[in-house]
Amino acid sequence: MGVDYNGAVNNRKGQMMKPPRFTTHVRLDTKFEGSKRKAFLRVKDMDCMAGCPGRVTFLRQLRRKNSYKELGSFAFDGKWPIQK
Repeated sequence: MGVDYNGAVNNRKGQMMKPPRFTTHVRLDTKFEGSKRKAFLRVKDMDCMAGCPGRVTFLRQLRRKNSYKELGSFAFDGKWPIQK
C-alpha cells in the first residue's frame, strides 16, 4: 500500500483504492509479544505502518478533540508496498 498526494491507497491488485470519504486518521491494531498495541496516524502518513501486520481502521476526527468515528477497516499483512 502506498499513499499518493490525493490520499488514494494502492490495493493488492495495483489499482488505486480511495479511503472512505472524510477520513482524517487511521488506527493500526496489532499485537507485540502478547500485548495489544494501537497506533494512530494521519492518512498521509500511512506508509509508516510498513512491516507491522494488524487491522487498519479508517477514522474521522469529530469536533471534540479526542473523538473519532470509525468508517471502515481491513486486515493488513505488513508488506509495503503491496504487490500485484
